[in-house]
Amino acid sequence: MAEPVFVEGCLTERLCATVDLFERRGYCLSIENLARWLLGGPVEPERLEAVIKKSDRLHLSDGLVHTASCSATLVRRSCRRQAEHLQASRRWWSAVEAYIEQLVHYCPQIRCAALAGSLAAGGFQETDDVDFNLFVEDGTRYTTYLQANLIALGFSARYRHRPTDVHTRRPFLPKLMSINVIWTDSDVRPFVRQDGPMALELLLNRPLWGIEYFQSVLGCNRWLDDYFPQFAARSFACAVKSGSPLTRLARWRERGAYTASYLGWRWQMWTRRNNPEALARVAQVRRHQSPYALFEGCRFDLQERDS
Repeated sequence: MAEPVFVEGCLTERLCATVDLFERRGYCLSIENLARWLLGGPVEPERLEAVIKKSDRLHLSDGLVHTASCSATLVRRSCRRQAEHLQASRRWWSAVEAYIEQLVHYCPQIRCAALAGSLAAGGFQETDDVDFNLFVEDGTRYTTYLQANLIALGFSARYRHRPTDVHTRRPFLPKLMSINVIWTDSDVRPFVRQDGPMALELLLNRPLWGIEYFQSVLGCNRWLDDYFPQFAARSFACAVKSGSPLTRLARWRERGAYTASYLGWRWQMWTRRNNPEALARVAQVRRHQSPYALFEGCRFDLQERDS
């Protein structure tokens, strides 16, 4: 099929909307990456460059595209991150692979493990943690979260002398591997939240294990193509199904995992009580994750499978 022809005004609106989406996540992108991740589908970088030169809403600084309201601090930080990404990501990639290997070995309920955050988006620094999004069987969200964090402790201990910042510094061991969002089978058939930020979150996912399941998730969410045709979601079948009914033991295990995980999470928040920058970042991330943020509403949200 031939690429659709967009009028100049339409392309300008798509470009501005894409830049705004990324800035709300704290990113500024190069023209090349914007052309690849553009709302409405990719275009040639040369076309975007011509639009930017004519626009009074967009600016180009140090090779990065941003709005007039974007802070100079964000532009400088994004520039520094992209410059350091290649070397930093290579340094930690073997640890990422080792973590995924242990994760899928000890957590058979995981359907798909996807890289997320700065490492997936191309702005990783040595002081960052490595973010993952997980897709799991119904009724195992907090069991998985607890197991994943226990495995992550081993990596924090192994790399306890790694450089940190206000977001990854901890009282005893630094934060390295981090679980961002955990979606269950029921969450993805289809997603309740269907908007631009949600579509962008999935676009930036990089499945490292369970690619077939991830493609099934896309097939259950064909609305994603309305934002980013790059997904080609309509070309995949929605094959996501619930697993076997939970046993009473499994339900109690999930409740226990929720309690233990919640207490650990509250302790982490307490250790940051005098760090407004870190708390503000947590609040921002949880807004992006809603309604799938862990412990949202601070209540137990176990979904029991139908027998």
